[in-house]
Amino acid sequence: MTFKSILVHFDIDACPQKRAEFVLELANGFGAELQCVSSAQPLSLFAAARSAELTVNIMRRDVAAIEARQRDLHEHIMQHRPFRNHVEWRAEVADPTTTIIERACCADLIVLFRLDKGQADDRQRTADQGAVLLAAGRPLLIPSPTMEGLKAHTIVVAWKDTRETRRAVADALPLLRQAQDVVLLTVLEADGNADPPRDAMHNLQRHNVKVRSIVEPMQPASIGETIVDVATKIEADLIVAGGYGHSRFREWILGGATQHLLQHCPLHLLLSN
Repeated sequence: MTFKSILVHFDIDACPQKRAEFVLELANGFGAELQCVSSAQPLSLFAAARSAELTVNIMRRDVAAIEARQRDLHEHIMQHRPFRNHVEWRAEVADPTTTIIERACCADLIVLFRLDKGQADDRQRTADQGAVLLAAGRPLLIPSPTMEGLKAHTIVVAWKDTRETRRAVADALPLLRQAQDVVLLTVLEADGNADPPRDAMHNLQRHNVKVRSIVEPMQPASIGETIVDVATKIEADLIVAGGYGHSRFREWILGGATQHLLQHCPLHLLLSN
């Protein structure tokens, strides 16, 4: 298994330079086709105006501004792409989250970036990462805030024997095979026992993955914080985890590992559901 098609969304309000460099390097590393998508909706679509004519005029202005920005993004990406990469571009005036989910059937991996500093968390102009994770049926890679290239020398797998984690490990195999050190991290919850995941390790070794296991007690704050802390201490390049083992609403209300990783992970992050 490898990644032969990578889908990436370019937010119209974000700087494209580092984002383009990251995904072009990633696609080149796997010899993958890169599908670039940019979608946004007019802000005034949800705003009431004093008359129908004024609403139409405002929407036309907003659509024209979106399309102009998308043309600029397209030119920038095509100028910087290596000739050997096949890059497809698609621009739509539509809901970003829905667009990505609908295009997911054409990709092996989805890449969504964190918000730039000062960029508004506006669901008409940037995708809902949690919704994509739950609905797309594809692994989701979220680069670190620095957007440095993904070397994947050391990878931490947040291990718990659940469907979501097993799916994440299978989806991450192209990266796990390349790593020099793969750590299956089991976080020991209060009053719990944890044996090393020998069966999972044996299966990864069949795929020529250099894997080891560690067990760490949960920190007082959360499992998510423990995962990030351990990964940071061992200088991991990437965290792999199953996403939303509990319902998204429950994690939003009570907190959870997935929610913590989405909001606070300083490293590259690959999630599957």
